[in-house]
Amino acid sequence: MPAQLFRNRVAGAAMTTILFLGHAAEPVAADAEASLQPGPQGVSSGIWGAVATTAAQAPYGNGPLALRFNASLLAPPPPQFFTLGNTGTLRLTAATFTVTATTGTAVLEVCSTAWNETNNTCPQGTITEVVRSGTAPRSASISPVNGGGTIRARARITSAIVSASDVGISVSVNRAQVRAATVANQ
Repeated sequence: MPAQLFRNRVAGAAMTTILFLGHAAEPVAADAEASLQPGPQGVSSGIWGAVATTAAQAPYGNGPLALRFNASLLAPPPPQFFTLGNTGTLRLTAATFTVTATTGTAVLEVCSTAWNETNNTCPQGTITEVVRSGTAPRSASISPVNGGGTIRARARITSAIVSASDVGISVSVNRAQVRAATVANQ
């Protein structure tokens, strides 16, 4: 291969980048056998997000989920189950959760298997506390992983309460909580 043609190929290959979601990948390494593909290359994109909702399937709506727990003087009020829905098209690795309560302490929990909502149990699984009211927002890797996917979660008040409690549950996802981009040969 003539030296000038080799230098042009190396320079062209070193400047080639692949874009995904507005981020540039590392430049393509060039070698003596490298060949460039002529013409434009395809770029894919996607969206990400998650929401807490009482809807079992999309459309989920947006904004924080509001739950009301009635007063219960002798024992904590019954828990409430809800859906965490992935509202985007991309796979999530985590989400950030915030819980507020007007009375008592509210806890958001997930089951490692599947909830038995009738019996309020997590059969053959482990219950994980995601976040509780009165604490800072918390990032957890329990988010609905696949785009459009869902998981069930439980909200509960930890003790008896003398007046009703309004519980708010917010979910947010930032770019760092989305699966890293991959490039496929076309």
